[in-house]
Amino acid sequence: MKGAWIIIANIEAKDGQAPEWILLFKEGWNEIEGEGKFLVDRQAYDIVAKNVSRRGNDVVFDYEHQTLKDVKAPASGWLKELRYDDKIGFMAKIDWTEEAAEYIAKNEYRYFSPVFFVSKSNKRVVDVHSVALTNTPKINHLHPLLAKLGANLQEEKDMDFLKKIIAKLGLAEDASEEKVMEAVVVLLDKEPVIKEKEVIAKDVLAALDLKDGDDTSVVVASIHALKQSEKGVVSKDEFDKLQARLQKRDADEIVAKALATGKITPDQIPWASEYAGRDLKGFEVFVTKAPVVMPLHKLPSHKDEVDANVLDEATQTVAKMMDVSAEDIKKYG
Repeated sequence: MKGAWIIIANIEAKDGQAPEWILLFKEGWNEIEGEGKFLVDRQAYDIVAKNVSRRGNDVVFDYEHQTLKDVKAPASGWLKELRYDDKIGFMAKIDWTEEAAEYIAKNEYRYFSPVFFVSKSNKRVVDVHSVALTNTPKINHLHPLLAKLGANLQEEKDMDFLKKIIAKLGLAEDASEEKVMEAVVVLLDKEPVIKEKEVIAKDVLAALDLKDGDDTSVVVASIHALKQSEKGVVSKDEFDKLQARLQKRDADEIVAKALATGKITPDQIPWASEYAGRDLKGFEVFVTKAPVVMPLHKLPSHKDEVDANVLDEATQTVAKMMDVSAEDIKKYG
């Protein structure tokens, strides 16, 4: 979670002109009466700049925080650019409206007041909602703005985790990431990690044909191997059915071939199918040696000569065995 705060800061108008750059947030720890402290540093700037860039809109300067109210809220200027000056803080480049520049030049407005978000875990500034020209110092804690902006909390979570690590390592609160890594390396060198010996039940080891001392990794691998081998196993009944289907398919094909080449006649098909199904190799020898008993000229040789009404019996029989319709024969030959 983040809290939304408003502070009041002075506008230094030199030579009777509105300043182009203003110090938006002073570097270091700042304090708001009744609200606590907040931190401004390079890391805070990086988070704010990222959020402002993500939205892609200039941050508005208004009058008297009218943007926070349900009223007309004309701009007094626009925050066009941010930069961080070491030892100074957030600098903001402002494009003032003509009216606002005149107010400032005449010393009619002397203060500006940013509305910003602070991380509850580390108190860094993490986002800016708007800035107002004002002459009335106010301090408000505006929780509803959180839902309006939908701020990303990842930076806060990361920093909160790092803060816990820093505390566990006994380092200073502002320790850098490099210091944290150095401390972790030293700790690991002093106290090596001791892995507890895994204990696998003897019954499990015996069932998987493993030896005493094999760890969980070996057990899991063995189980996966068994599961993998089961994927390629079929029952004897399934194997017999599959073999029968394949044998029938081969038998049908060679019988159709024998009929198409004139080695058998249509009335021999039942005999040929039974013979091929029982002894495929023997029937293949028969087809090789048998003479042509049905003249081949009776079969159509060109699709233009084919007519579904005059197909001879042999052609119809072959077509039926090959799951080919009369229309297909007429169309393709």
